[in-house]
Amino acid sequence: MPFFKYLSVYILYEKGPDKLQAWVFQGFTSFLGKGLQLGVNRKENMPDNNGREALFNHWSQTYQDDVSDGEFPFIGYEQTLDCLIQAAELQPIHKVLDLGIGTGALGVRLSIPPGQLWGVDFSAAMLDKAAEVLPEAHLLQLDLLSDEWPEEIHQPFNRIISGYTFHEFTDEQKLAVLKSLVADHLADDGVVLIADISFQTQAAFRVGFQRFANQWDDSEFYWCAETMIPQMEVLGLKVQYTQTSDCAGIYKIQKS
Repeated sequence: MPFFKYLSVYILYEKGPDKLQAWVFQGFTSFLGKGLQLGVNRKENMPDNNGREALFNHWSQTYQDDVSDGEFPFIGYEQTLDCLIQAAELQPIHKVLDLGIGTGALGVRLSIPPGQLWGVDFSAAMLDKAAEVLPEAHLLQLDLLSDEWPEEIHQPFNRIISGYTFHEFTDEQKLAVLKSLVADHLADDGVVLIADISFQTQAAFRVGFQRFANQWDDSEFYWCAETMIPQMEVLGLKVQYTQTSDCAGIYKIQKS
């Protein structure tokens, strides 16, 4: 469970081992008591935005190694990002917006001039890492749940992409962000492509929960295509889903 793991590290650094021990015990007993609840808000005790930014700033130092270790929830991570790029069918004239650009793992795969990439992340340290590999990209610090987005990204993008970011949001928040993206930031013939921790059906979700119980992060909101696609279609979106690993998939979203 990556978020639990790195939040523990951060708390240990900030509060000391006694605080960490109490927090881990409380979090573990809470996890046991909750069980699996599809569609129910599970992120009840998340740190505030400042705490989360500090957490991801710290994680930026080891992020790329951690997501490439082949363990849940990052099984098939590299393959999934490659599949997203293939599905994007990029052309040299395309302008691309990368949501949660992180260290730039997805951005460096793009076959477009680097000046046609806009990347946003709420972690300043992650953006610093991205700038090292994407020096010509337009990088902006932004909380995707904020009501105020920079003027610079109020333009139509041919492709809006995201790798392993949206599972931080509740299903309701996912839908709200997608609705705004398509209405205000996507070209008429554009495509949104989201690669993330996801399962095809509710049955597969439950199997995944049982199989990966020791690593499952109950503070995150993994996707279930069977429940999310109908809700996206209600918003007037056309959605295709591809399972790319045991615990990851790609949502290809267009205007109907």
